[in-house]
Amino acid sequence: MQKASGNVTGDNNSQNLPEHIAQIMRARVSSGELQAGERFPTELELIEQYQVGRSTIRETIKLLKAENLIEIRHGVGTFISDNPGQISDPLGLGYGDKQQLLASLMETRLLIEPEIACLAAERADEASLQKLGRIIEKMEQNQQPRSDLDIEFHTAIAECTGNNVLERILPIINESIYEGYVKTSNTPGSSERALDYHRRIYQAIASGDGELARHELKAHLQQSMEDMNITRGKKR
Repeated sequence: MQKASGNVTGDNNSQNLPEHIAQIMRARVSSGELQAGERFPTELELIEQYQVGRSTIRETIKLLKAENLIEIRHGVGTFISDNPGQISDPLGLGYGDKQQLLASLMETRLLIEPEIACLAAERADEASLQKLGRIIEKMEQNQQPRSDLDIEFHTAIAECTGNNVLERILPIINESIYEGYVKTSNTPGSSERALDYHRRIYQAIASGDGELARHELKAHLQQSMEDMNITRGKKR
């Protein structure tokens, strides 16, 4: 794709210019012209390319940073984000009651993740299965913090589906894994039970058995909720 350039002021007033240029940059990322991790053009390059003032470009950069399209690494430069557009806590979950939030997040996972596991079993390729297997090995050897590996495992299951929307949704609810780890850190046997379920989920996905993968992941989440002392009954 050829870079968009030239004077962009013709059909846009000064108030709309930052958004107009931001839209051009979004299109360049969407088209693959600018890749994740690639250095973003400098202010001077953008000023010269689009024939606008420094204040316009700075407003454009603010817009793109707020959307997590770009990240500024101080002393290094500005780069395209690894997950463009995926902002931290987009649903504002960090501002709710922690106990109620954890219960709601776990309930949400219970509704979504068993179906993701089923789809993963149907679609996982050899590379995806190898990745899941390596994560299980790390869990068995305690190579990283349990919560980090737990998130890595459940995210990798979503990646097995090849559905990039699911891959982007899952990190939003992964906060429950961190909160759940804190909640169950002193619960006897919780780590061992979680590892056993992870093995069973992996085996079900590797065997291509979607129904079994769904069942095992649902059972895993239900056990986790029990370990966290979470009960969700009907409203009266």
